[in-house]
Amino acid sequence: MRLLNFLPTLFLLIALPAGADALRCGEYRSTDGGMVLVFTTPSTGYRHTDIGEPEPLWVDRSAARTRLVMLDDGVAEPIRISADGQRIENDVVMTYTLRQSRACAIEPSAMAGSCRAAGSHCIAQLPTASPGQAQRACNEGVGAGCSTVLRQLRDAVTAVGSDDIVPARFERPPVCREYTPGHDPRACEVLTDDALAEAMQRVGERLQQEDEDTLDSRLTAAARDHLQQLCPQHRSGRFCVEVAEQQLIALEPALAVQALQVVCDAGRVSACERTSPLRELGADLRLVPLLQAPCGRYQADGGVIDMLDFGDGTRGRLHDGAIHLQQDGETLVLRQLGNGDLLGMDAQTGYQRYQPVPGTAQCTPPREGRGSP
Repeated sequence: MRLLNFLPTLFLLIALPAGADALRCGEYRSTDGGMVLVFTTPSTGYRHTDIGEPEPLWVDRSAARTRLVMLDDGVAEPIRISADGQRIENDVVMTYTLRQSRACAIEPSAMAGSCRAAGSHCIAQLPTASPGQAQRACNEGVGAGCSTVLRQLRDAVTAVGSDDIVPARFERPPVCREYTPGHDPRACEVLTDDALAEAMQRVGERLQQEDEDTLDSRLTAAARDHLQQLCPQHRSGRFCVEVAEQQLIALEPALAVQALQVVCDAGRVSACERTSPLRELGADLRLVPLLQAPCGRYQADGGVIDMLDFGDGTRGRLHDGAIHLQQDGETLVLRQLGNGDLLGMDAQTGYQRYQPVPGTAQCTPPREGRGSP
């Protein structure tokens, strides 16, 4: 089952004309007002909405086109900056206008071999990164690097505590190295496009090959503990959501809520909506096997599916201590919490807490392993 489908945005490769780079520090707001780009230095900043957490970004100027490198999404997005620095346009023809300038902070240094020093080419290398490279990118605050660490642990590419014999460095092609005699922005543009296109293809192929068995395979306790510790260190919304998903797959709802709470504290309202009803459970935030199918109506506070009815005509069956319910062509999977409530475990009901509605338990639950006709 795929609990929550938070897959990375695909790499964006639509060409934009090159323009003079007059990027200013300060706040650029989209035309519709819903998205904001804030640059604290000429090469670093973050993107956010009024209700969402900041998403860190870098600016890569090594090629003919300037790119925003979105660290959590793992996306290198071409942009065009107006000659007067008042506007920024991206590939989907969204325009950001400078609303407020500010003094630039000191530009952080980029060490040779770091993910930041490689810019777009670091993002392009992440799908095939060595364990050491993935961990280095993660340590530098690149959420997509942390997601790569998780994928490698899940796919048994590496193990917690193992030594990585491959040097943990990221490199740009020689023509993409600024301030060097061989730097050629036009040639770099071709190489960058090719590298991102190849990375996009690899990501697509990997996602196509992943099946339900792979996604449902549980990480070891040591691997999950390692990821759980990385989550609050980097506060990456996408990564922490992925960590929470792995904890829920491992039937550890308390740890899943702990990871989601990091995202909530960072400002994501949807994460707070998931964690609030579950945190109220206290010691009952644990799973116990269902010995018989639920009976009656169960209600959740919001969510895609906020009501479930279990009765004699319900197509539900018990399997491995969980109830599997067919609804609108989808298989809903729910498990029992310590207080008797139900917890959603699939993409449609994930993290939803379903409470029994008094006076609706009028049915004959099916036996273990059998479903209603």
